[in-house]
Amino acid sequence: MLKRLVEWLALTKTERNVILFLTSTMLAGAGIRLYQITFQSAPQFDYRLSDSTFAALSNFDEESIADSTNQKGEEIKRKLNINTATKQQLIDLPGIGDVMAERIIKFRMENGMFTSPKDLRAIKGMSKKKLEQLEPLITTQ
Repeated sequence: MLKRLVEWLALTKTERNVILFLTSTMLAGAGIRLYQITFQSAPQFDYRLSDSTFAALSNFDEESIADSTNQKGEEIKRKLNINTATKQQLIDLPGIGDVMAERIIKFRMENGMFTSPKDLRAIKGMSKKKLEQLEPLITTQ
């Protein structure tokens, strides 16, 4: 009967092999899916562990976070540590753009950590008015 079907379809050997491959692949996929549905005991991955490892390896400093929330979900404003702040965190400060953030980081790398927020006055382009605006938002500790 199979021989008559093959003769009737007039398939070449290559076409028969392709059909056989596709059929077996479909059956294997259906079997795998059936197995997954039947035995749903796949272990769940805890991403919090890898996040904490990444934070530790990245020299993550929680004090350098500008905004966070407490246990009640209320927003708390924290001062940004300019000694550990990233470029993006510095840019998020009012009056600090891309160039000024790069200058702050460059100054920090060349001259060491800032001892007080007033040390920012040594950076080209940091006006007294801009520093007064930033002082309530930044810290050096």
